[in-house]
Amino acid sequence: MARRATLLSRVKGELAGDGGLLQVAGPYEFMEPGDAAAPEGSLAPMAEALTRLSPDILCLAPEESTLLSRAGIVPPDSAVVLGPAPVTRIITRGGVRIGLVFFPIPAKPGEKVEDKARSATIRAARELRGQADLLVGISPWGSMAEEAFLSANPDLLDVLLGGGPGFGTPAAPQPVPGTLWARSHTKGKTVNRLDIPLPLKKTAVPWTPGENHHSELLNPDYTVPGDPAIQALDPATPSMAAAPVK
Repeated sequence: MARRATLLSRVKGELAGDGGLLQVAGPYEFMEPGDAAAPEGSLAPMAEALTRLSPDILCLAPEESTLLSRAGIVPPDSAVVLGPAPVTRIITRGGVRIGLVFFPIPAKPGEKVEDKARSATIRAARELRGQADLLVGISPWGSMAEEAFLSANPDLLDVLLGGGPGFGTPAAPQPVPGTLWARSHTKGKTVNRLDIPLPLKKTAVPWTPGENHHSELLNPDYTVPGDPAIQALDPATPSMAAAPVK
């Protein structure tokens, strides 16, 4: 987390005065999909670290919200608890209205998403489309369900930020050219960065790397020093990982 803070600070420095930044965290920041509990002693330091990092959106799976509540930890105001129905929100950055569609949580991580949940998500996205310049989905469904959803709805979203079981990848126009699909690695192993220059492309124009977007995975590895203030929240975690053995 301390190294992630350093990476985010660098990104913010690069963007100063040049555009808006939307920082999205989670779901499954506190625990992995399917786990019964978070690692012992990690809840309070993680909650405080995320509060200090001030993400615009912190997605919480229901089990994460329950754990925090039982521990008496109040999540930041930016927290959105995923539930059985999709939730929508609009955030403006750099003069761009960003419509956010939070996908409903499946019964169990990685399981097949019910038809009712998929239909509700499609309706929510279509209703939000006219109110937003950029439509972004945030999903906990896992890679297989997300890929199937995009293939069946190729023109629904501009960006899909995926989470849950499956692989991690930088944003790419696959499996459909109209949607940039990015997926986070588990345990915060990487930070997904997606830059979209203004003016925004028209909806019918496909995403082209290097032309209307740039994406990359930022790796908080041993070469990235940890932010001292975040590191101090959990001294047991080293601020810089040991160099890999050659």
